[in-house]
Amino acid sequence: MTSTSLYAGLDSGSPKARRGVLARLELTPALAAGLLLLAAIGAAVTAAPILTAADPNAVNLLAVRKPPSADHIFGTDAIGRDLLARVLFGGRVSLMVAGAGMIGSLFLGTVLGMMRAFGPQLLRAAVDRMIDIQLAFPYVLLAIAITSAVKPSVPVLILLMVLAGWAGVARVVRAIALQERSKDYVKAAEVIGASRLRIACFHVFPSVLPSLMVLAAMQTAAMIVFEATLSFLGMGIQPPTASWGGIMLEGKDYITTSWWLTTLPGLAIMLTSLSLVLIGDGLESRTEKLRAKESDA
Repeated sequence: MTSTSLYAGLDSGSPKARRGVLARLELTPALAAGLLLLAAIGAAVTAAPILTAADPNAVNLLAVRKPPSADHIFGTDAIGRDLLARVLFGGRVSLMVAGAGMIGSLFLGTVLGMMRAFGPQLLRAAVDRMIDIQLAFPYVLLAIAITSAVKPSVPVLILLMVLAGWAGVARVVRAIALQERSKDYVKAAEVIGASRLRIACFHVFPSVLPSLMVLAAMQTAAMIVFEATLSFLGMGIQPPTASWGGIMLEGKDYITTSWWLTTLPGLAIMLTSLSLVLIGDGLESRTEKLRAKESDA
C-alpha cells in the first residue's frame, strides 16, 4: 500500500476507514478503549493544579461534608477539604506507587523466572521453593508483619507491592522460558556455543516480552487495588497525604450519610483498574493473533 492511499484512508471519516486504521495499528477495541480511558485519567491527575485551584490539604471547618455542588464538584470531606482536589492529587500518589510496585515486581519476577529456566539445578530448586512460599503466604499478613516492625511509608508500601507481586510474574516467565528453551532455535544457539546468559537475554527474552506487557497492565491494576487496600487498613500512605485508599478510609465512618466520600474515590479506583484490564486483554488478544500468524507462516 502506498503512502498516498494510506493518508487517503486516514482522511476518510467513514467507519470502514477508521476500522482500517485500527487494523493497521493492530489496536483491538478493548485496547483502544483502555488506552483512551487511561490517558484521560492520567491527563486529569497530571493537570490537577489546572482543574482545581483548591489545596487538597486545606481545612475549612465551615464547609464540613458538603455534598457535590457548583462550589465543590465532588463535595468536601469530614474536615472541609475539597474532595475533587484530594481525588486528583491523590491519584498522582496512587498511580506513582502502583507504577513503582509494578516495575519492581516485574523486574524481580523476570530475573528469578529466567534464573529458574536457565540457572544451575540448585538455583532452580531454590527459586521454586521461594515462589511456593511466597504464593502460600497471605500478602495482608505479610503487610501486617512488616508494618508492625517498621513505620508505614511510601518506600515500605512499594516494597510490600514488590513482595506481593513478583512470584506470579516469576511463574509466568518460567513457564514461557521453559517452553521456548525446548524449541529448535534455542538448541541451534546452544550448538554454536552461545552461553546460557546470551540465550536467555537475546533469544528467549524477546519471546517473553509480549507476555510481560500484558502482565504490566494487569499488575498495575492489582497494585492500585493493593495500595487502596493497605491505605484503607491504615498501613499504606499516611495522612495528610492524599491517596485513593486513604480518602476512602477517612470517609468510611460517614458512608451512610455522605456517600460521596467513599463512592467517588472508589469510582476512580474502579475506572483506572478497568482501563488497565482492558489494555491487558487487548494486548493479550494482539499477542495471540501475532503468534497465530507466526505459526501459520
